[in-house]
Amino acid sequence: MLKNKVIINAWTGMFGIRMHEYAFAKTYANKNNLDLELLSNWEGSVMFKNAIENIIEFSELVEYLKNGNLSLNEKNQETIKYYPGAIVWDGNVQYKEPYKNNQCHIITNGTNAYQDSIFDKMDLSYIKHIFELSDTVKESATYKYWESRAGTYDVAHLRRGDIADVQYNLNNEQGYSIVSKESYFVAFKKFGYDKNNIEWISNDYTKKWHLNRPDTPMLPWSYPEGAQFNKDIIFDWLDDWLKIYFARTVFRGNSSFSFWACLLSPTAKIYSPVMDKKLIYGVNGTTEELLVDFTEGNNNHWMYFNPKRQIGIK
Repeated sequence: MLKNKVIINAWTGMFGIRMHEYAFAKTYANKNNLDLELLSNWEGSVMFKNAIENIIEFSELVEYLKNGNLSLNEKNQETIKYYPGAIVWDGNVQYKEPYKNNQCHIITNGTNAYQDSIFDKMDLSYIKHIFELSDTVKESATYKYWESRAGTYDVAHLRRGDIADVQYNLNNEQGYSIVSKESYFVAFKKFGYDKNNIEWISNDYTKKWHLNRPDTPMLPWSYPEGAQFNKDIIFDWLDDWLKIYFARTVFRGNSSFSFWACLLSPTAKIYSPVMDKKLIYGVNGTTEELLVDFTEGNNNHWMYFNPKRQIGIK
């Protein structure tokens, strides 16, 4: 009898969200002694030493699934044809038993990051194992630079980019609010940090909020592989990610990108925003930014979904 598999047949979002998708699928497979197959390689295939997986074995199915214009229902129904008896499994819905052994092939393609039980039943040592940085990353000049500064500087991460684009928000579904820069200043004072000694990180290419943001390249992004690899810089966001990873202190953004860098960091003390409100920038005629509290730790969820949600991976 052939071994059952977990199949990621569609990628959701960018690097940080993909890490959640992968972490859930990998944990599910590990808990239930299943193999894991991916639609494609992704940024993690380069970033992480132990995140090397087989691609879906049916090449014609892979070509079909690479069409980003197909609905998830269409992708799921086509996948089931190749994996008879498979079921679609969404940990966000099956929150009481997100890792239930269904004793069949499992198709998963969601973020799987919005139920406490998903995080509660992850093992931190296992997560750190699957996300151990690769030799490609460790041998890079970027890694060696930030490693040489490890634990000697404090950073604040501003999440901007698409969430600060009014036209994007008016024409696309958006779940992220903008945390005001003032929120960070209040947090610095609350926890005894000098705002003049904080180094900022952001994806604010407009420099509206991050005035002295360094000019950095923006490499193409394409589905399904994601961010474009470059042999010199690896990914255009790697410098920022490692700057968070090796920091002494991080005031995290409402961001899965910095959530993961903080969780895996060997050095950082972390403060994170409490997302107890939701206000989408530019929608309903307002460009208001949220003033939110920060608390110590990495356990606050980065999106408004339940104000009391805590992300606990132990």
